[in-house]
Order: sequence, then C-alpha cells, then structure tokens
Amino acid sequence: MKTVRFTLIAVAVIFSQLSNAQSKSDKMYDVFLSKDGVSSFSFSKNMVDAIDIDLGDDSEQNVTGDLHQVRFMSYNPKKGALSGSEFTKRAEALLPSQYWKYKDDDNDPDAEIWLLGGKKKFKECHVFTVSEDDDQMRFVVSFYGNFTVNDVKGLKEAGKGFSE
Repeated sequence: MKTVRFTLIAVAVIFSQLSNAQSKSDKMYDVFLSKDGVSSFSFSKNMVDAIDIDLGDDSEQNVTGDLHQVRFMSYNPKKGALSGSEFTKRAEALLPSQYWKYKDDDNDPDAEIWLLGGKKKFKECHVFTVSEDDDQMRFVVSFYGNFTVNDVKGLKEAGKGFSE
C-alpha cells in the first residue's frame, strides 16, 4: 500500500512540474518585465485559436500544428535606460544556446528570427524588429507550440505585422 501511495504522489508531482514548465526563453520576458519603456502581453491558446494568422496570398497552408501561445514585447528607448540596439542585443543574448538565428536570402534589415527546433518543425519562433535608428521602438513577437513552418519568411512578416 505504501508503494502505491508513493507512486501516486510521485506521478502527481511530476505532472504538476510538467504543467508548470516554462520555456527557456521566458527569461527574456521576465528580465524586462516592469522596466521603464517596456510593454508586454500574451495570447493564450484559446485566444490564439480565435486569431487567423495570414502568412500570404497563396492558398497553401504555411503554418500547421499547434500554436499554444503568442507573446509580444515592445521597447521604447525614449522612455527606457537602453538604446534600441542595446535592448535587442540584451534580449537576444538571453536566449539559450539551443536557439539559432534564421538567415534568409533577403537579408531583411528590419527583422531577425530566432528559432528553437529543426529545419521546418519548431517549438518557438521569436521575431525581433530592428531599426538603424536607436531611438525607434523595438518589438519582439514570440510564437510557442509544436508547429511546422513551410514559409519562415511569411512567419517573419506576420511577426512584423503584429508590431505595426
């Protein structure tokens, strides 16, 4: 009887830990929480399901799978202690080494993408809008879930669209 009780308690503890598991990128949001010039919000899975993210004009579905959460953070260098480029560098530096920067052929100077996952299947996608002007607003849009992306450039444009 003691073994059954111990096993049930151990399983309950494991499941509670798994349900409270955070993304490794949460540190990026947590560090900037309540800092001057920073605003952030998130959409839960229920809200994400109600939003249609359009990644282009073609009828092909470019993102498939489960999108669990979308997070958004903006930074106004005129109200904060960092310049726009310092904010972006610090935020990107808070992403653990498992994340990799997407390199595209267009070399878009307005946005950078950081990914967690393989070549087409991802757990996270973080779109950073950047600007040559250090006084301009900076934005981070993060997509969390288990999804396949056939058009990473389209996802980048969707992230930039959130910040407009």
